[in-house]
Amino acid sequence: MLHTVESRVREAVAGPVHRTGDAPVTTLEIDSRAVLPGALFACVRGGDADGHRFAAAAVRAGAAALLVDRPLQPGWGVPQLQVPSVRAVLGPVGALLAGDPGERMRLVGVTGTNGKTTTSALVHAALEAAGRRAGVVGTLGARVGDQEQGTGLTTPEAPQLQRLLAWMAGQGATDAVVEASSIGLDVGRLDALRFDVAVFTGFEEDHLDHHGTLEQYWASKAALFAPGRAGHAVVSVDEPWGRRLADQARVPVTRVGRSGGADVRVLSWDTGRRGTEVLLADGDGEHRLRSALLGEVNVGNLAVAWATARRLGLPAADVTAGLAGLTPPPGRNTLVTEPGAPRVLVDYAHTPRALRAALRTAHGLAGGQQCVHLVLGARGRRDRAKRQLLGVEARLANRVWLTNEGSHGENPRQIVEELRVGLIGGPSEVSVELDRRAAITAAVRAADPGDVVLVVGRGHETQMQDSGPPVHLDDAEVAREAVADYARAARGRAA
Repeated sequence: MLHTVESRVREAVAGPVHRTGDAPVTTLEIDSRAVLPGALFACVRGGDADGHRFAAAAVRAGAAALLVDRPLQPGWGVPQLQVPSVRAVLGPVGALLAGDPGERMRLVGVTGTNGKTTTSALVHAALEAAGRRAGVVGTLGARVGDQEQGTGLTTPEAPQLQRLLAWMAGQGATDAVVEASSIGLDVGRLDALRFDVAVFTGFEEDHLDHHGTLEQYWASKAALFAPGRAGHAVVSVDEPWGRRLADQARVPVTRVGRSGGADVRVLSWDTGRRGTEVLLADGDGEHRLRSALLGEVNVGNLAVAWATARRLGLPAADVTAGLAGLTPPPGRNTLVTEPGAPRVLVDYAHTPRALRAALRTAHGLAGGQQCVHLVLGARGRRDRAKRQLLGVEARLANRVWLTNEGSHGENPRQIVEELRVGLIGGPSEVSVELDRRAAITAAVRAADPGDVVLVVGRGHETQMQDSGPPVHLDDAEVAREAVADYARAARGRAA
């Protein structure tokens, strides 16, 4: 009933709350197109639209009541619950109407500029190996057992996130791993959830189109590591931001890194085309981890996942088995190979540090005598300031193919020119091919059999948007076609 929602709201926020009437409500919706009879429609103010404008449409679709921050005309015949900020109560109200699923499961929240998806997958694999029924929510969607649902966002809006957790609990999940994006934290999508362990994978400049400043971006992530949000923290301390968080967090912290002061310390590591091996030490001694994941970047991901799983009380043998058995997540250093053809590495790297790490991985696969060809773009309408920095890091490639990554209405040629600025004065040979499919194909054709072609920026994504509707484009799929054509042509020449 709406009066029950009112009670939850009064517990969650300060300020005036006013209800007109009562009605049974069954679910919370923020999109009028998703409203079904019995829904409570939340009129959320956003950057592009005000949900109050869609209240009439929601009522016509069957909304039983409205959640508003200003009174709307009473002629629609449904009760209204007026609150100081609709967005501020989405988490508590969404949790209530979903049955408070977070209280029935052990939760792990993973945040960081890079590594959230891989680390979440690793922790999930460790939980499953230990016999736990675990769900995971993040960039790749939501999954429990062999069932999946799409999410659309790394951290779904609070009502959807709460329903996903309820779905997982209904499937018998005892644990859930949730990717916590900075924007999701900033706008309250994770409110009303308390994480048993909050995980920090690292930090660099990103999403300043939303946050405005680096400190505001940092504050959004750091907010997860507070007593009301988390019981324990696992923090990568290999860079200054991690050390700052470990020092400032107001919950117990497990430090993970390569320095002597870490609680879980990486002693040595090796990575190559067969995967990654890490030797680490904690209070119980030394442990050797093996994984099919490629690249130095996954050394830290593996160590953080180990520390998280052990903090959850999982046996060391189960954690080791879970990490070893994980299939690399799509678009995270995904390797495409065929005999007689260059290797292609498809990765989600879209920040300067992630690009640098991906290029180091590519050079490691290529060896000292072979070339690395880079296919690089940047997303339109996002973080223009980092484009030049991406170009600077791209100098590590022998040849760079600048291309479109999804312009979202921005001029793709202008995006490419901003990337090119960072390449000025570098040794890389630079080509421009705005058609992304053609750029990937051209890079593969230009490579020698021992070379590596690195395709970055989109990773797992299969839809690309410019000015019109999204179109299907899967970087790994295009790479597989190009590599197969290359190998076929090589066999024909040898015949």
